Parts: sequence; C-alpha cells; structure tokens
Amino acid sequence: MRSSATLAVAGGDVRQAHLAALLRDSGCTVRTFALGSAPVEGCTAYAEPHPCFAGAQAVILPLPVQRGDGQLNAPLADAPYALSGVLDAIPSGTLTLAGSVPFWVHARAVQNNLHLIDYLTRDELAIRNAIPTCEGAIQLAMEQTDCTLHGAQCLVIGCGRIGTLLARKLHALDACVTVSARAPRDFARIEAAGMRWLDTRRLAGRLAGFDLVFNTVPAPVLGETELEELKPGCVVIDLASLPGGIAPDLPAPPACRVLHALSLPGRVAPRSAARAIYDTVRAILQEEGIV
Repeated sequence: MRSSATLAVAGGDVRQAHLAALLRDSGCTVRTFALGSAPVEGCTAYAEPHPCFAGAQAVILPLPVQRGDGQLNAPLADAPYALSGVLDAIPSGTLTLAGSVPFWVHARAVQNNLHLIDYLTRDELAIRNAIPTCEGAIQLAMEQTDCTLHGAQCLVIGCGRIGTLLARKLHALDACVTVSARAPRDFARIEAAGMRWLDTRRLAGRLAGFDLVFNTVPAPVLGETELEELKPGCVVIDLASLPGGIAPDLPAPPACRVLHALSLPGRVAPRSAARAIYDTVRAILQEEGIV
C-alpha cells in the first residue's frame, strides 16, 4: 500500500505501535494518540485526540476497543481516556475502524455520523488470528503441565477456525486428540484426520480421562457438572471470546486449573498480530477508497 493518506492510530497495546509503523512504511502519514509509552519513529504523537483526528481520512482504534467500564483500551497511555470522549473527538463522517466493538459504541458512532467498521468481524482477520491463538494455547499448555504433549489426552471443544487448527497442531505433536463438534459432517472430518470425536451437546460423563481441555466455543459448554468430572491435574484453557465457555466465577474442581486465555495473539505474538490487523485494515482502506 503506497499512499499519502493521513491516518490516526489511537490507543491499544504494542500491536497498535507495530500497526502504526506498518502504515507509516506503506507511505501513509500517521498520527498517534494514547500510545504514550511506545512512541513510533516517523509518526507524530499527539497528547489530545481532537488535533490528532482533525483532517485524518481514517481513525484506527484498538482491538478490543474498550477496556474496563467504558474506557478506551489504552494500556500504554499515560492517563485513562473515556471511550465516549474519544469517539466524540472524531470529526463527523470520518471512517473509523475498531475491533470487538460493543453495541453502545456502534450507537454512539451512528449518533456522531461516523462510518464505523468492526475489523474483527472480517473473516481474513479471524483466520490469521487463529495461528497465534493456537500457538499461544500450546505454549500455555506446556507451561502449565509437568508432562509432554506427546501422548497427552487432549480435548478440543469446538471445530471452528481455532479448534480445527489447534487440533491439527496438537495431533502433529503426537498428542491423543479428541475434538467435540455438533454436525455429522464435522464428525466425519475429525475421523478422517485420525482423531476421535465427541458431541459438544453431550460432554457430561465423558471428560474424566483428559489431561488438557481447550475450549473454543463462546457459550456455556462446561458447567459445574462437567468440571467436577475432570481428573486431578487436568488443565482447562478457555480460548473463547466473551462470555467464554466457562463462567469466570465457577469454582474449579480440586487439583484442576481453569485458565481464561483471551487476546492471546496480542500477548504471545504482537508483531504477527499487528501484521494481521494491518492486512485487514489495508483491505478496508482500499475498499473505502482511502488509499
């Protein structure tokens, strides 16, 4: 992407800093806001949102866009910023890109006449994000257990993008992999890949033998009954987006650990995660005629 477009990159973690650098290298003029502890060479940093956003062809907010109770997700910033105030600082009509956008932010964008696109809903980003998510899950599993993945009894709940890729990577490491799904065609695919399958709707009574359980389904698939079946030492890693597959306040059974592992791409591979966001943002900017 080669362009003289002026873009504003606001908030976020180190992924946003890498994203700003990638956009700068593509030929864009890049301004940054709320990236205080991660200045980006060649980009102009602003202390306030209004001058940063004024005249920009697009404003790129972070993934996720919100942190805590209505705050801009900006862990690198020197101060907290109300997300509503940041949105109000964007000029009317401006293309605004953000990830994992809650309903109230969409409503505020409509009220402010902003052209808001949630880039996390794009298939290409979801597919690219599956890779660091799976690698991060395997890293967590190796850190949290005292045995090898080779020969470990692993259950992957769900066979979407992340579940399918994770099961394949675990199988390649010679883990004994079972994948849960709902559709007969998925059962057949799991069998064809040399793995066992379970029905996600009927997990109760079938969980006692697993050393590791990875959940990728963003729905309550593991309740108190299912967790109580797990053997001592079992590690449950919940990879699903909110609300996740396990209630955060649900007590783990004795000698078991439940890890809620959200946003792994940004934690384990921020540079690669930024490249995935960049490729998606670039496609949107091209579709919108910005570059």
